[in-house]
Amino acid sequence: MEQGTTGTTGHASTDTTVIGAVPAVDHSCPDKRGHDALPAGIWALQSCVSPAADQANTHVLAWARGLGLVRSDAAGRRLASVRLGDFAARVYPTATVEDLLLTTDWIAWLDFLDDQNDDHRTALDPQAFEDFLAGVADVASTGTRPPETGPISDALADLWARTLARAGSRLCRRLHLHLLEYLAGNLQQAAYRGLGDVCHLAEYGALRRAAGGILITFDLIEFAGGSELPPAVYYSRTYQRLLRAAGDVVCWTNDVLTVEKETAAGDLLNLVTILQRAHHCPPGEARARARELISRRLDGFRRTEEEVPSLCAALALNGTEQQALTACVALLRAWMGGHAAWGITTSRYARLPADPAYLEELIPGSARTGPGPGT
Repeated sequence: MEQGTTGTTGHASTDTTVIGAVPAVDHSCPDKRGHDALPAGIWALQSCVSPAADQANTHVLAWARGLGLVRSDAAGRRLASVRLGDFAARVYPTATVEDLLLTTDWIAWLDFLDDQNDDHRTALDPQAFEDFLAGVADVASTGTRPPETGPISDALADLWARTLARAGSRLCRRLHLHLLEYLAGNLQQAAYRGLGDVCHLAEYGALRRAAGGILITFDLIEFAGGSELPPAVYYSRTYQRLLRAAGDVVCWTNDVLTVEKETAAGDLLNLVTILQRAHHCPPGEARARARELISRRLDGFRRTEEEVPSLCAALALNGTEQQALTACVALLRAWMGGHAAWGITTSRYARLPADPAYLEELIPGSARTGPGPGT
C-alpha cells in the first residue's frame, strides 16, 4: 500500500504549507549489503519524501549550534553528514514545513542523548546519570530547567514549548509519559552496559522500544501529517499492536544496520548480539535470524492492519476519526520503510569517527565507571 496519503493537522502555524505528493522513493541504494540484510517486505513499503528535506538539514544544524548541543567543528561535521532532515522527510512525508523542522529537532535531541549513553567507550555512572535524567525530566514535568543539565535541558525546553503550541493537551500528556519511559530506558541501558551484561531476548523488545524513544516519534505522527487519535482508538488492542510491531521493525532494523559499529564499540545491547548469545551461533546466522524476526513483525503489522475496519465499526468512528486513524497507520508504514531507506545511506550507522571530538560532553560533572560496556 502506498504511503503519503495523510491529511493535515489543522493546527495553527506560521508556515502552514502542506507538502504535497511527490514521487515514490527509489529504494535502490549503494549499500547492497545493508539492503540485503533486511527482509524484502520492508522495501515493498512505498513512501513519499518531503521536498523540504534540505531545509530541515540546514535548520537542525543551526538549531543544535544555537542551543549548545554542537560546539566543535568535528561535532558540526558529524551532524551535517548524518542528514537528519532527510530522515524526517521520509518518516513524516506530509508534514507542514514548520512541523517537519520541529520533528527533525526532536529526532536530533533523541540522538544527542542516545550518543551520550551509546558512544562513550566507558559506561556512564548509573547514579550520576539518574540524577542528570531526573533534572531533564523536570523540564517537561514542572517547567523548571536545572542549570546543571546544560544544553540537553535547554534544547528539550525549546522542543517542549514549540510542541505545546502545536499539539493538543491530550497528546502532550501522552508524549510526556513516553518521554519519562524513554529516560528510564536510557538509565536501564546504562546499567546493562556498566556490567557488560547481555539482555535476555524475552525482555529485549520492551527495553529497546523504551530506550529507542520510538513511542515519542510515533506520537509526533499525530500532529506532523496525521491527526490526534481519540483515547479509545489509541489504546485499543489493535492500534497498540500496530505500534509495537512498527516499533520493533524500526528498532530491530536499526540493530541490524548498526551491529558492526556497536560490536566494535563493545556494545552488547543489540538484537543480533543477543540472538548470537541466545542460540550460540555465528554472527552470520544471528543476522539471518534477526532478518527473519523483522519479517515476522512486518507480517504481524499487515495482519493487524486488516483489523482496522472492524475497530472503526466497533467504536462507531465518524468520517473524521476514521481518516485520522487511516493517516496514522499510513505514517507508521512510512516510518518502517523510510527509516530503512535512510538507514542504509546515513553516516550515523557507520563506525564511529576516529576524531573523538565529534562527541560533545553534554552531561556536566558525570563520573564514568570503567572499563566500559564491552567488559
